[in-house]
Amino acid sequence: MDRKVTSVAIIIIAILLIILVPFVPKEIVEQYGWPVLLAPLVIIIIVLFIAFFVINKQTKVGLIQEERQKITTELKEAEKQFLQHKIDKNTFDSISKEKNAALIKVEADIDAEKKQALPKEELKKAENLSADKRRVLIGLLEQKQKKVHELKLSEQSYLKRKIDEITFQKISSDIKKEIISIESQIRVIHESGEIAKLKEILKEGAMEITKQKKVSAQRGAKSIEEEMEEALLE
Repeated sequence: MDRKVTSVAIIIIAILLIILVPFVPKEIVEQYGWPVLLAPLVIIIIVLFIAFFVINKQTKVGLIQEERQKITTELKEAEKQFLQHKIDKNTFDSISKEKNAALIKVEADIDAEKKQALPKEELKKAENLSADKRRVLIGLLEQKQKKVHELKLSEQSYLKRKIDEITFQKISSDIKKEIISIESQIRVIHESGEIAKLKEILKEGAMEITKQKKVSAQRGAKSIEEEMEEALLE
């Protein structure tokens, strides 16, 4: 189910509800009002969006798992042909490096879909940000977590001799560059949040200065009036 199917379904349901409006008993309308007619549409739309989200996620996970199965099968086939002397060692090594490198990324994608908990410290820092910045920050933190996990998987593959040192160094270098880019974006968001917070503090301070000046002026005026009243009484 994609967005087009969901949109068409919502439009069809809306049209059907509009067609059925004249057939709704007047007693129900008089008792509950017209909003009662919109309630079924709202409920159906919510259900469709939830179904779309769940199906889309399951489809994504299924495609990633299929990719992993495909790569694993290709590795086994390459090993089989090598043992049967159908391909030489250089060809087998080349295929093994390429497929294991691809497998590292796929494994990282599968683990990322499990939605591992983000660091509490980072989430706490995000509490002071606006909703838009918080959403982007959480997305960046998820990507960083995925890259760090991918780096660990590549190291494990290297230690298990699934990839050679050159391949490991290249993968490691690329991932570290990506992590640096992500961290720079995270820092920019935090710094912009601090600037916004500082501006708000300065604004509040300026308002307080104006308020206190006004209070002082009013108090001074009141004192003069009191002195004039005392002079008149004397």
